[in-house]
Amino acid sequence: MRLLHTIILLLTLVRSSAADCQENNQQNQGDLKGFDSLAALGESILSRLTFESDQGIWTVYPAGGYSQRTGLEFGLMPVYSWKNLKRETPVGTVNTLSSSLQFSTKGMVELRSELDWYHSPDWQLSVRLEALRIHDQYWDAWSLPQSNTANNYEAKRLGLKMQVLRHAGHRIYTGLHTQVWHHQFKPEDADASFGGHTGSSGDWLTGAGPVIVMDRRDHVLYPRRGSYMQASWALFTHEKGNVYQNYLMDFRHFIDAGKPVVALQGLWEYASGNLPFYGLPLLGGKDRLRGIGHSKRVVDQAVWLLRGELRMPLWWRFGAVAFVETGQASARPSFDWNELIFSQGGGLRFRILPKEPLHIRVDVAWSSAGTQGLFISLKEAF
Repeated sequence: MRLLHTIILLLTLVRSSAADCQENNQQNQGDLKGFDSLAALGESILSRLTFESDQGIWTVYPAGGYSQRTGLEFGLMPVYSWKNLKRETPVGTVNTLSSSLQFSTKGMVELRSELDWYHSPDWQLSVRLEALRIHDQYWDAWSLPQSNTANNYEAKRLGLKMQVLRHAGHRIYTGLHTQVWHHQFKPEDADASFGGHTGSSGDWLTGAGPVIVMDRRDHVLYPRRGSYMQASWALFTHEKGNVYQNYLMDFRHFIDAGKPVVALQGLWEYASGNLPFYGLPLLGGKDRLRGIGHSKRVVDQAVWLLRGELRMPLWWRFGAVAFVETGQASARPSFDWNELIFSQGGGLRFRILPKEPLHIRVDVAWSSAGTQGLFISLKEAF
């Protein structure tokens, strides 16, 4: 009898467990259906902002962003992407034309248009046009003792930046890059020390030089594997013939780890000569050490950085990242362990195109220099 009672008890427990499992499975399936319904609703809404044709895809989004420098940004951002129909293009490339008209809570007004055009397997063109008015701040070079003093001023900038590349074989490209800008500045502090900075009177800035690129990534917008390298030199003139030079080296490597992607970057920039204050290389900002919220907070003649980022898909069009970064700013190229600035943080990603991985990103980070950064912008940091 005890054996019979034990068997009956076990059967009851198994039945109860099976019922619980079935109920949990039904609940999980219900939750998944709920997420699927939410994703379907999101796709329905986004489809009303997306216009597809045989030639390409138009998307029109409300523009938004945030940084310590600009404050909260809002406006409108149309994006057009297309494939070349009559000629072959490199694998993993997509032509994009993005424009934006944005305003910010700190008085910024910006009109910008960016073109990345892979015309053929042999030619690439990138152009950025910009008109900007911003109430800004400037700090002296990081290596100077008065680097903690901020100068407040209003800046106006109008101009373009362009790069033309020609394929030289083995996914190596050579070409020229050029910049033409017109700057105007108006100090907002009673202290007239800002006027003593080189370039503070405003003028034309023009620069040009050679560039070499090795691009072996599997996709230009969101690489999962491969490497990218750029080396460039440029000669700039400004303010009655003053001249300075800029050197840049940028290396990136991407590792496919299944669903996640590991992204690595090393960057070095050096400027020599009679630099205007706005020509000093930046260590912080949305595309460099993100723990330095104001892009002009840490500037100097030489900067370098190393960083790693883990990129992971989450659900539907959302993804997430976690990153660690370090770098140094100094008057000359150097390495000093005691001068390193560390930055760490994470963020979210949202894919705005239905078929191409063009992301809006939200990043938050902290640095060992006691600064923080929060950025909302378009495209990956690197």
